Amino acid sequence: MVLSHAQDRDSRREPNIALVTDDVYSVMTDHHTLGYIHRVGTVYVALAGDVLSHAVEIGQSLSWDDAIRMVRAH
Repeated sequence: MVLSHAQDRDSRREPNIALVTDDVYSVMTDHHTLGYIHRVGTVYVALAGDVLSHAVEIGQSLSWDDAIRMVRAH
């Protein structure tokens, strides 16, 4: 399943969001994976890296939109 995320004003293209597991989503461009969002209860954990098993935590947020921004900015 692939979800679209609302486009930010400062970005040229919106990322593609794909459900990886019940609580992990990948954040992708057309050509590669930027990172992942892991939902842990009410917290969204932003992970940078193209391989989930090697992705590194870059931040946490209570906001889905903020978590996506963290992954895109990294």
